[in-house]
Amino acid sequence: MNRELIIRLCLVLLAVLLVMLLWNYVKDAGDGMKLVFVILMGVTGALLMVKFVIPWFGDVMGEAVFSSGEKVEQDEMTKAAACISQGDYPGAISHYEKMLEEKPDDPFPVAEIAKVYAERLHDPQAALRALEEHLQSKDWPVDDAAFIMFRIADVHLTHRHDYETARDMLEQVIGNFPNTRHSANAHHKMSEIEQMQYKLLMEQRTKAGSSGTATA
Repeated sequence: MNRELIIRLCLVLLAVLLVMLLWNYVKDAGDGMKLVFVILMGVTGALLMVKFVIPWFGDVMGEAVFSSGEKVEQDEMTKAAACISQGDYPGAISHYEKMLEEKPDDPFPVAEIAKVYAERLHDPQAALRALEEHLQSKDWPVDDAAFIMFRIADVHLTHRHDYETARDMLEQVIGNFPNTRHSANAHHKMSEIEQMQYKLLMEQRTKAGSSGTATA
């Protein structure tokens, strides 16, 4: 219990004792004096509530909502973001790994680790390795497993331009989680890949045609 909280509790207890003493003094007085006493106590009580009780209650609720684990997570996220802004990408990965140690059932830290590898260090293989090892480490709930599998597909698609492997991963999502929103999202993503492949094919044909014309 911190010092400020002890002071608040002592002041509240002191106020209660003071009210009791004053009531003993005025309880035999006339109605007018009692009315003044009630009004005065009401105003004083309201001031105490605003000054001490409500802030104390807010602190208690804050402690309940943000447990020590949540504070650690927030601290590590802040430190990781600071490392990224400074170009210290291995340092950012280290902080995300600490988050992962604290909450091994949360797929978010490993997704961020993969993001740093792929986007900042330009090492998509390391990103895939982190995601795949995490995916195979346990039997994940449906939402978490699908989340990791979509991240794997994204790395193949965005950073390796490997359309077929990305499609294979999305087909695994469809096969593993049929009739779910994850399956529907995978179908939609596969349609986008088909459009990307078609666009790439048309560009290649256009370039080939231009090259043939120039040669002729």
